[in-house]
Amino acid sequence: MARKSRKNNPAVMAEPFDGRVAQAAGKLEREAKLYHAAIYARLSYETEANRERDTVETQIAYLKNYIDRQEDMELADIYADVSFSGTNFERPEFERMMQDIRSGKIDTVITKDLSRLGRNYIDSGTYIERIFPLFHVRYIAVNDDFDTNRAETDLTMPLKNIINEWYARDLSNKMHASYQTMWKNGEYIYGRPPYGYRKDNTVKKLVVDEETAPVVQRIFEMYLDGMTYSEIARQLQQEGIVSPPKYRYLEQENLEKAETARDWYHLHVKTILTNRHYVGDSVHSTREGGFNNPNKDRRVSEEHWIIIPDTHEPLVSRERFEEVQKKIKRNIQNLHARNAALEHEKTPENFFQGKCICACCRKNIGVVRSNSGSNYFYYRCTTTPFNRHMRCTAHGKIKYQELHDAVFQVIKSHMKLCLEKTEQTRERNRSSDGVRQHHFYAGEIAKVQSSLRKVKSREKGLYEDYRDGIITGEEYLQYQQSYRQQIEDLKKSAEELLERQKCYQKDFLPDEEWVAAVQKFMGKRKLTKEMADAFVERIVLDKEGNVEITLKYDDFLKELLQTAEEGYEND
Repeated sequence: MARKSRKNNPAVMAEPFDGRVAQAAGKLEREAKLYHAAIYARLSYETEANRERDTVETQIAYLKNYIDRQEDMELADIYADVSFSGTNFERPEFERMMQDIRSGKIDTVITKDLSRLGRNYIDSGTYIERIFPLFHVRYIAVNDDFDTNRAETDLTMPLKNIINEWYARDLSNKMHASYQTMWKNGEYIYGRPPYGYRKDNTVKKLVVDEETAPVVQRIFEMYLDGMTYSEIARQLQQEGIVSPPKYRYLEQENLEKAETARDWYHLHVKTILTNRHYVGDSVHSTREGGFNNPNKDRRVSEEHWIIIPDTHEPLVSRERFEEVQKKIKRNIQNLHARNAALEHEKTPENFFQGKCICACCRKNIGVVRSNSGSNYFYYRCTTTPFNRHMRCTAHGKIKYQELHDAVFQVIKSHMKLCLEKTEQTRERNRSSDGVRQHHFYAGEIAKVQSSLRKVKSREKGLYEDYRDGIITGEEYLQYQQSYRQQIEDLKKSAEELLERQKCYQKDFLPDEEWVAAVQKFMGKRKLTKEMADAFVERIVLDKEGNVEITLKYDDFLKELLQTAEEGYEND
């Protein structure tokens, strides 16, 4: 940057530098280093909690006390994950904290120790060394004396993270071995008991639930009598029998969740009919698990299940259960054979993904086949009829091509009006004072913005001039104050000119991006996905198949029509 001579700067004070530059710099430094801290606390499963003798509440209280002792720190928010392992970062409160970091709400994360952030060495190191610095976030682990603001802090972090990871891996292996021993003894130690059973905590066994066990036995009989999953679910619902999720919440006396829990539907029935627990066997390891497993919570094939026979009282005989499994398999094979014999067209693309909604439940409208044996497609509400708590009574639908034709006609009319009225407005504005006024203010705004850039550039060079001895400390303060005042004045002038220009904006031209889109698609003879993306804002489908179509540029068109009408009246 070119050096500035004193004659180009405002008048300066004659008194010698008295240290106010240092005072001002110190004040700015203190203000800049007021950290907005997030407390993050985590507690793993009960076994770990018992071992560590720790609670989330004690962690939070400890960290609050730490923040209170810091002069440059204030508490922004508290995030606490309970019963979440430290071996991965899929935790709701941690994810909420990351959202607040991205939004700039917090710039410091504090945990009691490194293991509270996570026990996985690679993932924890990624957050500490890459993700947090990316967002300019300071990380502190109080008990480990770890602070990313200190350069030497990272020397011991890898070793501690490796120890944490080893501890978590060792604990996971020991817990799994312990579970297998208890499973072999017929104990039911975790998870929700299957519908039809309840858990006896005294002996850690499944025992028959006298209220729901007859429903399970009846479901097996109804299926063997020829009823489908959906027919059984509908029949049970009509009889007022409480569905499995509703029953579970009622047992927990959680009336609020019981009210909104799902009613009977076909997957409830299918789950019961395929559950081996009902023949008296215990089934374990049906999903992926273990330390740092990328496939965690994914269902595994049946040959890898751990099945312990005769651990509790059966609700159906093995013969009856096998008869049901054979029928299920046979029905699936028949369905696949029927579908293979049909010449099915591929389900067409949904042109309005996320834009077309049901007028009743506001759920997205999807593309569906009219039935399994046809090639007719509809846009239809995707809320299942069994999902009663969604309170959808419409379930509207419209033929696929019929909706496309309706949307195309609306867009075509919109584009035609746009081009006609734009040309009218342009013709009128070619001789209008509004054009000249608009251009005048555009030029004035450009001049002010140019002056603003120059003053900002001069202000940025002040410190260099002071450091190189071109100006004194007193001059530095004086010039800084003068330039900042000039910047404020120029910003105010630019805002005033923009407001004046707006008075002529309406009479100038419509949105250029909108006009370009209209010109691009005007020659199309049918709706395309690209056209739908460019124009469609929202489509609402009611139960009668009627649609309300809102386009992105409807407000612009309304303004253009109003402008053209006003011009016609003035003429």
